Amino acid sequence: MSSTAAPKPQPKADTGRARELKLTVLDETFVNFSWTIWHETVRSFNDSYPGAVRDINTIRAEAIAAQSHNPHAQDLIRAATNNELLLMVDQTRSRVYSEFHLVLNFDWVAYHENQLAQLRTLLSERKFIDIRALYEARQDHNPNTRHLLNAVSDLDIEVIINAE
Repeated sequence: MSSTAAPKPQPKADTGRARELKLTVLDETFVNFSWTIWHETVRSFNDSYPGAVRDINTIRAEAIAAQSHNPHAQDLIRAATNNELLLMVDQTRSRVYSEFHLVLNFDWVAYHENQLAQLRTLLSERKFIDIRALYEARQDHNPNTRHLLNAVSDLDIEVIINAE
């Protein structure tokens, strides 16, 4: 008779509960990561036209730094995979259009602040950094809108201006 006992059967994992927990953690991660883009100074896209997502590890490091006041958020962002964060970049881009009404806020700068001609001039000169700076300066009074352009590419900005 062998002295090795048969392995004990392991209880089945509650995959439904595990999946629910993972989605909850991802939701919490998204809220904290997304906030660093639309509310703080973390840029999703580079300055090349039409704009590509910046290196995800650079974005991660900047998001962690932006959450210096929130160690739990930092841990969540550190624990997220690159693919999860890339998906969150795309979801944040969608979120600034739908939830934060990017086009409406851009219209406010163009029309209420009478900046449409200047925006068109800057666009014709391909000065997207200056467009972003102008938008941010004119939205400086509103912390929930002033950094929305961090979530979009230069092509997105061009489309918004050309639709005016």
